[in-house]
Amino acid sequence: MITAKIEETVPCSPPNMEPLDNTSLEESQFRPEKKEKSTCSICREDGDGYHFGAEACRACAAFFRRSVSLDKTYLCRGNNDCEITANIRCMCRSCRFAKCLEVGMNPAGVQQRRDTIGKREIKPDSTDLMQLLGSVGDGYPPTTSAQSALVEDLHPSFNDRMPILMKMRVNYRKMDNARLVIHRKDGQSLFKEKTPKAVNYKEACAQSIREVSLVADWVAWCFDDFVTLPMDQKKVLFRNFYTPFSVLEGAFLCHINDTSNALILPSGDYIDTNNLKSFFNIPDEEQPMTDDEIEKFCRMFKPSFELNRRGLVLPMMAEKIDVFEFFALCTFVFWDFGLDEQTDDCMMIGKSVKDRVMKELAFYLRCAKRLEEPSLRVASLLTLLPALQRCVRRFQEDIEITNVFNVYAPPKDFYDLVNGKFC
Repeated sequence: MITAKIEETVPCSPPNMEPLDNTSLEESQFRPEKKEKSTCSICREDGDGYHFGAEACRACAAFFRRSVSLDKTYLCRGNNDCEITANIRCMCRSCRFAKCLEVGMNPAGVQQRRDTIGKREIKPDSTDLMQLLGSVGDGYPPTTSAQSALVEDLHPSFNDRMPILMKMRVNYRKMDNARLVIHRKDGQSLFKEKTPKAVNYKEACAQSIREVSLVADWVAWCFDDFVTLPMDQKKVLFRNFYTPFSVLEGAFLCHINDTSNALILPSGDYIDTNNLKSFFNIPDEEQPMTDDEIEKFCRMFKPSFELNRRGLVLPMMAEKIDVFEFFALCTFVFWDFGLDEQTDDCMMIGKSVKDRVMKELAFYLRCAKRLEEPSLRVASLLTLLPALQRCVRRFQEDIEITNVFNVYAPPKDFYDLVNGKFC
């Protein structure tokens, strides 16, 4: 909850005033204090007390209750900065509702509509519904369909002020559902329960390659500015994004599933980081190394998984990063600048998108998470990006080592994918 700042005031006596005697002092203690009339924090009209977490007049409180209970969506015809005062508060309902959120009104405090006759209608929660859809044939939620406060959806009333982040949320769910299909083995029923399993390096490579088209579609669905770019600039951005995104998403999936001893893949399967020997074991194939050599090989690559755990997974857990903050980080990573062959126009477009998402993130932190100092939270989020770069570089170095010595070397298409040479 956003708490109001209380300024400490030091009482002082007007000049040339004589001190009160004991009698007048005692009498003054029994005089009722004059109560100052409150002011509506939305339209500055005379207030009517606290409603849904903020000082408001009856009209604004009724407007907020009606907007939330009826799932109203408003559109500003200006620049989302219309003035809201008592005499013109009805001119722009979009900005009026945004002002309600900004001053601390909480949609969760609004009681949903009741049926005029009969029992109260209980609608299924959207998160529960998506959980059911996401678990068809899969007993393990692959990504953000997990039951967690970290992946809860926002009320539709936030759409107008967070268009990009809300679009990323909707389209990420689409990608979740598509993953249920593309990671099924041939002939495997979608309605048959699947248990997540520890994968070996060949299976992990194959799953990552299947993810490319899905992630590309997700980016195109989320960013209208990306669709308008020339094809060469689309390739520049995407090939520099895919590997960092895969590493970042893997850490986030570990975080929301509350595990740091495995690397969860988008399919729901995982890499058992406590048993890397199984990761390099390919059933029914001749092993290129002896058991002792494999042990040494695992010890050589164990620090890379530990770097990912300590640099990304544990900090995400400590900060309790939620899904909208994760999307903001994805945006900052995708719209990078100073890339090879990147044009100035592309960098300017990227800056514009990041500026918009930064404003949406600040609004989200202030109005949805009720943080008093959103800037401190943003700073904490951005500290993850240098750690992400270190993890990506270490991963690319490991792939290079296996490729040079041709020991557990990945397929060429995966090697090119990791190093941004696939498009």
